[in-house]
Amino acid sequence: MRRLTNHKIRYSWCLGALLCASLTACTSDGTIDEVEPAEQVPMQFSQAALSTPAKTRGSDPLAQGFLVSCYKGIGSTDVQQVMDNYEVKYKVDTWNNLSCWNYVGTKTDGFYKDQVLRYWDVSAFPYQFYAVTPCPAPADIPQFVLTNSQFAMPASAEYVYQTCNNGVVSSGAEPYLLAQVECTDVSNTNDKDMLAGGKTIAKSASAYSRYVALPFHHLTSKVRFLIYNNYKKEIPNDFKLYNIKIKAASADYVIEGRAFAADLTSGSIFDGTFTDVTKGSDAEKILVQTDDDATRKCDLKVAVDREHAYDCLNPTGTSVNDGLLQIPQKNVKLSFSFDVYGVEFNRNFESEDKHIKYDMATKTIHYNDVEIEGTYDLAPNTINTFVIKVNEFYPLTIDFSAELTPWTDVVGSIDTNLEK
Repeated sequence: MRRLTNHKIRYSWCLGALLCASLTACTSDGTIDEVEPAEQVPMQFSQAALSTPAKTRGSDPLAQGFLVSCYKGIGSTDVQQVMDNYEVKYKVDTWNNLSCWNYVGTKTDGFYKDQVLRYWDVSAFPYQFYAVTPCPAPADIPQFVLTNSQFAMPASAEYVYQTCNNGVVSSGAEPYLLAQVECTDVSNTNDKDMLAGGKTIAKSASAYSRYVALPFHHLTSKVRFLIYNNYKKEIPNDFKLYNIKIKAASADYVIEGRAFAADLTSGSIFDGTFTDVTKGSDAEKILVQTDDDATRKCDLKVAVDREHAYDCLNPTGTSVNDGLLQIPQKNVKLSFSFDVYGVEFNRNFESEDKHIKYDMATKTIHYNDVEIEGTYDLAPNTINTFVIKVNEFYPLTIDFSAELTPWTDVVGSIDTNLEK
């Protein structure tokens, strides 16, 4: 087996006595069993980071480590497993300044099984890595399937959507974040993030000549809603929206997902689905709601453009929220309800479908569950900003658009060298 082209490395890398000092990569987990020459380069995890808002090793869930599997020879007729659900922990050694991500150890050392040092095989690129963070509890690890053909999490990994009522966001649940990386060749600069469309991972400088950096991504999607006024007529002195309600109008809208599974022979982890789901009731499908309160009204004399748009998740303007967690799903329909005060017409009226009603005495138009045209896909690791631009009130004319923002910036989420 040949050396990696660039094999200079700090061999004092946090391995204690190097359990494989005999140079035999013996194993008890059914993975590869091979003799490695002394000059071979160990496989190392030098970086790991989460999607924004940025969290690194010192904060949950990375503080609890991660679970990883690895295969080599991807795309060939001789694909081999290198790591089988390895538990990776951050080992702190401030005395020797050798703190690092470590996977070598035994049950006695606190690992859920005996794990041995692995080496790069220059003849077997590309490698692929599949990982989840935080690392599941030892009793749960066997229920996680991380192979080159299948990724699966058990029903105990429950994802729950969020709603916002008068600026208060429900708790929701996102128990695990995911990573899928391909190391295409011996170069340390060509690794690909398979959950970000195969983008090249921007790595920080490291003492290691060849290492794996894992950017973890959100399986969930996020939604946020902005409103602004494009009303071309003369604007009344008191011109506000209130009692705003935005609702998922899809009959089968999913609010909880369990037992996630993906076929990796035909796509990435993000192409998987939850096999056990809970669909929302009519009341549960209300994503955003604000009551008639002076501090929560959308002042259309202020929200006159995109820059000054009213944020439905922050009705009082006193907090910041980048979106509500939602279960990934396709063909989502949305409806919009609100009251608008200050529009003057010369008579009362009600639409045939009962969705629009004007009360001349209070100068108020009531809009109830007006469906937005079109459908929208809520993709993993994406923030969906729905912009509602009101052009006219009767007949109701609005421009409804979706701005999609990747939840993860690869450069921003992987540029912290955790060995420092």
